[in-house]
Amino acid sequence: MKDSTRSLLNKIWKFLITSGIGFILDFITFTILSQVLGMRVLYANYLSSLVGATFAFIVSTHKIFDTNRTRIPLWAKYLMYVIYQLVLIFLVSYLGDMLDSFLVLHPDWGIIYDYHKLACKVIITPITMTCNFLVMRSLSEKI
Repeated sequence: MKDSTRSLLNKIWKFLITSGIGFILDFITFTILSQVLGMRVLYANYLSSLVGATFAFIVSTHKIFDTNRTRIPLWAKYLMYVIYQLVLIFLVSYLGDMLDSFLVLHPDWGIIYDYHKLACKVIITPITMTCNFLVMRSLSEKI
């Protein structure tokens, strides 16, 4: 295996672990906001995703990606990442809210219906993680 391929796979693996921890923080926050406080999926996902995204940015830029190759300061990259996250989170939160509305109309779906808000979060998370890896890698190493 080429060194560049091995390096990319290593970064993906580390990012998955980092994102996994970020997801746990996100999911706990989402559960508290949606299940305990009764917040709509749209708003709960928006707030909880910012928690996970900020954690992932901090760890990724310090431990995974080579941020020293570029001239843009880290604070500016974080600002770009937050703006990107606000757009992405809005889109996937809206998607999650539409999915939640759909699931509520199908009470015969058993356990999915009982945990429809959490099911929405689980369904939209892989979309977010894939986009985040691609953007974080570009932002950290190429911009």
